Amino acid sequence: MKKISVIFLLLLISLTTVLYVTWKRPQIAENVSAKEIHSDFYDVLLVLLDPYARRVINKEYPSRSYALWDAEILEIKRLTGGYSQYDFTVKVKYDTYTGPFNPPEGPITLTFHVTTEGVSVKKIQK
Repeated sequence: MKKISVIFLLLLISLTTVLYVTWKRPQIAENVSAKEIHSDFYDVLLVLLDPYARRVINKEYPSRSYALWDAEILEIKRLTGGYSQYDFTVKVKYDTYTGPFNPPEGPITLTFHVTTEGVSVKKIQK
């Protein structure tokens, strides 16, 4: 009986080792489409930051506009770690344009400070 238990244990260990080594891990795609990037969470964040971005961009460039579908979140950083700490910076690049058919005027990158108290724009890069 003891011999069967040892054999069973060895088989179980070798099987789990083989499964662990050969398990397919998800690959990180280098070329992903805009549809794949713009998940619901991604788009919700862009929508929530939109009033603050619009205010800053319209103040800097009154005649320019941008499209949310063309905005790109470059970075999200949690400033304070730990449970129930909601202090972030979010860096977003907006491609601006003037008029509906004109070429782009150039990107504006905004860095937002996001807390439970509200949102503020900390940095504007042209």
